Amino acid sequence: MCAKLFMKDPLDKVEYAPKRLRAFVDLVRPFTLLAPVLGGFSGALLGLITSGDLHSFDIAPAPPFLIWHSFPFFQVLSGIASLVFLNAASNSLNQVYDHEIDRINKPYRPIPLGIITEKEGLWIAGLLYVLSIWRAAMVNRTFLLMVCVLILITIGYSVPPLRFKKRVWLSNISIALPRGMLGLVAAWTITADIGSPTPWIMGSVMAIFLTGSITTKDITDIEGDREFGMRTLPVVYGKKKAIILSTPFLVAPFLLMVLYWYLGLLPGSSIVMAAVFFVWSMYLIILLIRSGDREDLHFENSPAWKQNYLMLLGLQMGFLVIFLV
Repeated sequence: MCAKLFMKDPLDKVEYAPKRLRAFVDLVRPFTLLAPVLGGFSGALLGLITSGDLHSFDIAPAPPFLIWHSFPFFQVLSGIASLVFLNAASNSLNQVYDHEIDRINKPYRPIPLGIITEKEGLWIAGLLYVLSIWRAAMVNRTFLLMVCVLILITIGYSVPPLRFKKRVWLSNISIALPRGMLGLVAAWTITADIGSPTPWIMGSVMAIFLTGSITTKDITDIEGDREFGMRTLPVVYGKKKAIILSTPFLVAPFLLMVLYWYLGLLPGSSIVMAAVFFVWSMYLIILLIRSGDREDLHFENSPAWKQNYLMLLGLQMGFLVIFLV
């Protein structure tokens, strides 16, 4: 079949839409938008479940996700849309400011290919940020504030003079914090109070994991990042030491889950989840060591990065499952 299904497929494969339209789709990196969709859905439902805002139907037993009399569909959908627009805006902005680096690391992206200009990329990013704020304002003030904080962090990661990507560990943290902890907390505030410790506890697990797993992305980008002064862990410490420094962050969060369970902060089923993800993290570490710098055939970065992203999606849904059961 001749069709452009993956980011790395050549634009010559585009058959059913203008090539520039597909290039704009590639600009927002659709695969990475699964995280705000699942994370937004999971966080909002977790907020409802733990807040006790449940009313059972007369028919019993009923699955927990079917027993709300008045599910806030508009509120949840607006919140998810806001998080998706925010992530898409961040992806677009990053490609604008990384376009010279991408000529070396990711020449298949639309700006290095010359199909989209830097100015157009900035306009798209700005429009998506505005849409994110607009939808957030439809939810509540707390969620709007969280979205604004997330926007500032994503801008700081890509845009000088802050350019967190040039600041070693801050490069990892500035991705892990919004996409791990603050993203889930923001989703939680769609339906529940930000003062609850539960979203912060779950978010800490994902943030610690992402602090280490960001290395799966940076290893394949060493050449271009070094050329343009980006100080990621692999650039500063080298591939081998960067993996060694990242490994504790891939294991510690699932040991932390056991501690949270022991302290009564997570339900009993979290032990099973911790065990599953501990084994999964071992596989990710092996993959990172063996083929961390090998480009994936279809997805951006390496097979280890793809596995890292699947683990993030799994964590988002896993927390929902352990509270449902």
